[in-house]
Amino acid sequence: MRPITLSALLLVGASLTAGDTAKNLPKFEGGDLQKYWMDACARCHGANGNGRDNNGAQLPDNGFDFTDSRKANKKKDSDWIKITLDGKDKMPSFKDKMTQADVEKMMPILRKFSAK
Repeated sequence: MRPITLSALLLVGASLTAGDTAKNLPKFEGGDLQKYWMDACARCHGANGNGRDNNGAQLPDNGFDFTDSRKANKKKDSDWIKITLDGKDKMPSFKDKMTQADVEKMMPILRKFSAK
């Protein structure tokens, strides 16, 4: 019985952590999308879009590395917009933080990281 209880506790803890992360994200109130990247997205994806901190260490949530142009460019903007709004894996949903129009305006920021 203990392994089941421990497993259940670990699952609850993991879901609380993911929920807490989403709750702590700032809401985009208009204005500077680059600043919003730094305030919300760089936590996982890094200031340079590579998933690393300023010292080159991998960030704790292993955010997608947009500088890997081979992988990043496999997806269309519409794919990245959907992932941003709906969330995927560790990526929280931003549908309560940003409008679709704002996410669409953020695509040039993502694409500049993966430019060849």
